[in-house]
Amino acid sequence: MTTAALLALFAGVLAWPVPRLLATARWAHRCPRAAIVLWQAIGLAGGVSALLAAIAFTVSPLSTDTPTAITDHLGNIAAGSPLTGLRWINLVGLAMATTLACRLFGVLCASTAATLRERHRHRHLVDLAGRRHRGHGARESADHTHLHPPATGDGAGNGASPGGDATAGDGATAGDGATAGDGASGATTCCLCEHRDRARILLRILDHPIAVAYCVPGVRHARVVVSMGLLNTLDAAELDAVLAHEAAHIAGRHDLVIQPFVAWERTFPFLRPAREATAAVSLLVEMLADDAAARETSRRSLARALARLGVARAPVPAGALSITGHPAAVLPALGAEDPLPGTAARTAGRFGAGPGAGPGAGPAAAAAAAPPDVPGLRLGTANPVISRISRLLDPPGVPWWLPAGAYLAAVAVLAAPPLIVLIG
Repeated sequence: MTTAALLALFAGVLAWPVPRLLATARWAHRCPRAAIVLWQAIGLAGGVSALLAAIAFTVSPLSTDTPTAITDHLGNIAAGSPLTGLRWINLVGLAMATTLACRLFGVLCASTAATLRERHRHRHLVDLAGRRHRGHGARESADHTHLHPPATGDGAGNGASPGGDATAGDGATAGDGATAGDGASGATTCCLCEHRDRARILLRILDHPIAVAYCVPGVRHARVVVSMGLLNTLDAAELDAVLAHEAAHIAGRHDLVIQPFVAWERTFPFLRPAREATAAVSLLVEMLADDAAARETSRRSLARALARLGVARAPVPAGALSITGHPAAVLPALGAEDPLPGTAARTAGRFGAGPGAGPGAGPAAAAAAAPPDVPGLRLGTANPVISRISRLLDPPGVPWWLPAGAYLAAVAVLAAPPLIVLIG
């Protein structure tokens, strides 16, 4: 009985106070991979502890030692008399354990199956409605020019020359996807082609004016979907960073990381920590993809792309992973304030006259130039997209002991349930 009480207490701690504390922890944004591992350990250990608590309560009359009681109960089941030595109250515990297990695994399987069906359906839709990005022959030359329209330079290194050579905002020439021109139409390198060939992903272009980019994950049939509005909004360096972000989602199978937490939230929709856990892990996954894209391209380019797209908060289909995450789900769960027309608009207004704001950049691009110490941009308190922009512009330092401590905590959390059963 003591073992069952300890396991139930441990499961309760992992189900309420621990997720609430971890969801607001600022250190998690400094090492998102380690934080995700800790989140996974907490979720797995919480479910295992709840099941073991019900099992320990069920077999408690058979022996004072829980492992021996479980062994005796398994022997009774093998002998064809599973109820030997059990009282009616213990049968209630057995029914609770069975119901909880069926609920946990049933919701996980149902939500996973629904997500897979939705992704399969959406892949067919984008294949029908979108078009592939092929080579650049004479027939597609005009279309390729439309993908990267020339922008007027603003004298600060953030625009593009009339000849079509785009320049990154940090002063470096946008090598991937920029047009290497000198005022004439020279040889071009297209970042759409490069990402399609390098990451072996299937690109689909939707003829839609809203700027949106997302990926539909899959084992062999992943899709990266971009709209014409996105191609007309971003410059070459920003587009390269966005495609690298989506490729990181696909390569890392980040959808598999989020899916158990979505199932947890659907299993216990009345628990606020379940919603906070889903929102926190979704944000950490986006930061993980940001880091991968920043290593491959440029932090400032990705920050500018996030600033341009994050303010719009364009919706994405169910089961997809977007460059801007899931603002509609993340904001209420984390208790963040809607930045429109608040935080983001004030930031854009304050820095709209800065050197990074060109005539065609708009207030969203100006928000990317905001320094990370601007009020309202503190990690974990503002809009998640703004938090990601701040993190990209001012990468946080990560001491070696921080991820090591998170991994050790994850090991300790996973080892606690079996240790309680053995010791109790």
